[in-house]
Amino acid sequence: MSWVAWEKLTKPKFAGGLGFKDVEAFNDAFLAKIGWRILNNPESLLAKILLGKYCHASSFMECSSPSSASHGWRGILIGRDLLRKGLGWAIGDGRKVRIWQDPWLSLDQPLAPMGPPTLASSTMLVHDLLCPISKEWNLEVIRNHLPQYEENICSIITSNFQLKDSLVWLPEKSGIYSTKTGYHLAREAPRQEYYSPQDFNWNKNIWNVKAAPKVKNFLWKASCGALSLGNNLAKRGLLANLNCKRCGEREDELHIFLNCDFARRIWNSAPVFPQITAGTFQNFHSFLPKALLVSALPPIGLVTSPIAPWLLWNLWKARNSLIFEDRHYSEQDIITKTIREAREWQAAQTVVQKQQAIPRRTVVQQVNEDSFKCFVDAAWSATTRVCGQGWILFDPAGNALARFKNSRLCVASALTAEALALRSALVSLKSNTELSIRRLEVFSDSQVLISILNSKASSKELKAIINDITQLSVSFPSVSFSYVPRLDNVAADSLAKAALFTAISFSPCGV
Repeated sequence: MSWVAWEKLTKPKFAGGLGFKDVEAFNDAFLAKIGWRILNNPESLLAKILLGKYCHASSFMECSSPSSASHGWRGILIGRDLLRKGLGWAIGDGRKVRIWQDPWLSLDQPLAPMGPPTLASSTMLVHDLLCPISKEWNLEVIRNHLPQYEENICSIITSNFQLKDSLVWLPEKSGIYSTKTGYHLAREAPRQEYYSPQDFNWNKNIWNVKAAPKVKNFLWKASCGALSLGNNLAKRGLLANLNCKRCGEREDELHIFLNCDFARRIWNSAPVFPQITAGTFQNFHSFLPKALLVSALPPIGLVTSPIAPWLLWNLWKARNSLIFEDRHYSEQDIITKTIREAREWQAAQTVVQKQQAIPRRTVVQQVNEDSFKCFVDAAWSATTRVCGQGWILFDPAGNALARFKNSRLCVASALTAEALALRSALVSLKSNTELSIRRLEVFSDSQVLISILNSKASSKELKAIINDITQLSVSFPSVSFSYVPRLDNVAADSLAKAALFTAISFSPCGV
C-alpha cells in the first residue's frame, strides 16, 4: 500500500518530503548544464558544431528548434529554456546588455525595466548609462530614462578597469550554474509554498532531533499520516480493525501516543518535566513540538538527547507487539526500555572536544623587516544601505603611517562593503608613490572575502570589485590577503564606524 504520494516524497525534507528526485526535472537540470557550457565555452568543438548548424540567424539564447532538429538538440533547448529562468547579467562595461530587454537590475532574480521605452532609449545599452571617464553611473541620464530604478542601478558596482559583461546563474552565489539549483528551479515551487498551514517545522521537529535515524523516520511517518492506524486505514477504504485494541476507541496518532489510557499512564509515570496533558492538542503536528520540549529528570542521565522521540517509538512498538504477537507490556516496561535505548544511543555518539584557545600575538606585533601591513574594515547599515570604509597602514616597524576613511551610498550588502573598502585602500596606496611599498600584507576581518580572493573563487556579487582588486594587486611586487580576527582590527573598524556615522548623520533625510 502506498502511504505517501510520490509528489510529496519529492519535496525537500524541510517541506515534509524525503528529497527524492523528480526524474523529469532532474533530467532538465542536466540538460541545462550542457547549455551553460555552450554559453561559456563557445570555442569548444561541441559548441562550434551545434551553433554552426542551428544558430545561423540568432544567438543560442534566442534560437528556435527547426522541424529537422535532432533529438539531442531539442533536449539542449529544453535545458536552455530552464537557464532563461535563472540567468542574469553581471555588468562590466555594459556594451553587451540592452537596457529594456535583458535582465540586469538584480543579482537575486531576473529583473529588467518595465516598459514601454521611449523612442530615444529603446536601443540603448547599459554602457550609455555610465560616465565614459569615471566608469561610474551617470545619474542625469538614469533620471531621464529610468528614474524609478535609480536605487537598483546605483547598487550595481561597476569596474574601474576593463571588464566585459557576463551572464551569471542567479540562484548560486558564485554565479556558476549547478544542477542542484537548476533542479530546484525546474520544480517551480517557491519555498513559501512548501510550508504546511500549521507552519510545522520539519527540520526542527524531526530531522534535527537528536535521535536515531529509525526514530526520525518513524516521526516523519507519524507526521505524514503514514502509520497503519485505524483512521489512516479508513481513509484508504479498509474498514476492519479500526479501533484501539486496548480501549476500543477510534485509533489515530494522537490517541495512540497520548489520549489512550495506557499512553496517559506512561506519560504520568515517566520521570519527565513538564508533564504532557491529554486533550489539549488538536493533532499530531501540534503535539510533537510540545513533546520535544519535555526533559528527562535526573538521575536518568539524558543530557543531549530528548526522551520524547524514544517514548513515542516504544509506544508504537508496544502497540504492534500487542496486535501481531499478542504480547503485553506494562507501563514500567515501556518506560524502562525507553530510558535504556535513549542512553545507549547517547553513549554511542562521539563528543567533539573544544580546543583551548592559545594566546597569540597581535598581527601588528609580528614584525617583518620589509612588509607593510594594511588593515581594512567596513561598517554597513542595512536600513539605509550606506557603508563606511576605513583602513590604516603600518610600516615594517609597526608604526602607523596613514589612516583613511570614507563612505558610500547604495551598497547592497556587508560583503560588498568589505570588498569596496579593500579596493579603496589599494587605490590609495597605489597612488601614493612616496611609500615605495615592495611587500604589502592586507588584513580584513571578512573571512568570506579573504577566502574568495585567495581561492580565486567566483562571486556574482563581487565580480567587478574582485576584477579591480586583481588589477590593482599587479601594481605591487608582492601582495597578500589574510584574515584577521576583529579584536586585531579595532583601529580600522573604528574608522569605518566613524565614517558611517558621519554619512548617516549629515546626509539629507538621514540617508
